[in-house]
Amino acid sequence: MENLVSLELVRSIGISNYDIFLTRDCLAYSKVKPAHDICVITAHAPLGAAAANTEWFGTVLCLEDPALKDLAEKYKTTVAQIVLRWGIQRNTVVIPKSSKLERLQENFNVHDFELTKEDMNLVKSLDRNYRTNQPAKFWGIDLYS
Repeated sequence: MENLVSLELVRSIGISNYDIFLTRDCLAYSKVKPAHDICVITAHAPLGAAAANTEWFGTVLCLEDPALKDLAEKYKTTVAQIVLRWGIQRNTVVIPKSSKLERLQENFNVHDFELTKEDMNLVKSLDRNYRTNQPAKFWGIDLYS
């Protein structure tokens, strides 16, 4: 990728989901320093990892959570909309995925309501202490706060 910068085919390069050790290694030998470090926060693993870990962590299906169902009823929305709205109100970039037209439309309808501070804290309190990657352990930054 550094050659692409030298050839002026790209302006900058970056890294993605590197932990502290990989980042330090990259910075030690790279001639062109990464301009971006993209960290992806995934609420659920749609490719089966979440289901595979239920024996250790119990259920990880947030759409079945009773507290989230109560909030959905309170706001007259779906649980998915509550979760999306929570992410948006935390100022995180939320990228939902669906192949169903009705769910795609539903995903757009999260800007006509706002969760109260108490409800934001309620959702935050539903932490299951389940992480696939713990950047706070190495970086000292709690990305999950």
